[in-house]
Amino acid sequence: MAILITGSTGYIGSKLTAKLAKQGEIIHLLCRSTPTLPEFKHENIKIFKGDITDPVSIAASLNGVDRIYHLAAYARLWAKNSSTFSTINIQGTKNVLSEAKKAGVKKIVYTSTAGVIGPSKDKPMTEKDPRITGFFNLYESTKSEAEQVALSYASEGMDISILNPSRIYGPGFDTGSNPVTKIVELYLKGKWKVIPGSGKDIGSYCFIDDVVDGHIAAMDKGRRGERYIFGGVNASFNELMALITKYSGIEKKLRHIPFPILGGMAQVMLLMAKLTGKPPMITPDWVRKYYYDWALDSSKAVNELGYRIRPLEEGIKETVEWVKQNRL
Repeated sequence: MAILITGSTGYIGSKLTAKLAKQGEIIHLLCRSTPTLPEFKHENIKIFKGDITDPVSIAASLNGVDRIYHLAAYARLWAKNSSTFSTINIQGTKNVLSEAKKAGVKKIVYTSTAGVIGPSKDKPMTEKDPRITGFFNLYESTKSEAEQVALSYASEGMDISILNPSRIYGPGFDTGSNPVTKIVELYLKGKWKVIPGSGKDIGSYCFIDDVVDGHIAAMDKGRRGERYIFGGVNASFNELMALITKYSGIEKKLRHIPFPILGGMAQVMLLMAKLTGKPPMITPDWVRKYYYDWALDSSKAVNELGYRIRPLEEGIKETVEWVKQNRL
């Protein structure tokens, strides 16, 4: 039997697709256009034209499929039409799960985001902790609603596990979902010169290979209706930049930009985006998130799935070397 992967051209999806194909799995990919990634030119990979907003194309891709990794999402800061977030993230998930139920698919791993868990306060957040703030953007809110869709199908008997990755970094092409890797590239090119705010805010940084391996483990071990945080090392932005500086061998002074100034810049960028249709580099919503810590506790994934957390120093070193060899 085959595995269907939606969102296969994304950061996680592309690496998951390549690894599973090498392991001998038959992979069905649902794509709007034929992907050009060399890793996808594999005898075990079959491309189906379509996307998750089209139930007919989903149904066609499910022939002979008994497992699904549903990763496709609109994971951006901004959309020209705000309804894009709900169309893809919520309705798209409903379409995938509805067609999967009709096709008798045995197991589904749904990739959400740690953004739905929310920021932390006194301790790292777990899957059971209540959110301490409202949602910061449409991506978070629509992914949270999509999780509820998945849980409703799980309550009806479908075997669905939900994964919540945090700030993913590591080798891999730029998809917009690996901003830390992009920061490494810009720093090495002399184009990254700032630290948002004080730089003391905490994020949870997870290495891409660990996240991919966690997906594979979740297909085998993930329990029905359960969420699993795929976090990483909880570290400040200052600590992150210190490691990038160390392993790049480039010493330069970085300017701390106060949040009110960043917020003003973001407002201008958002206005320009509305006028031109060109996506903004940052948004006011993005700035507001950095007022909080985002520490996470991945113990559940570690204990139940064997999820591994790469040391941040080791991961940044590997990322810097990859960028030097592939981006410069």
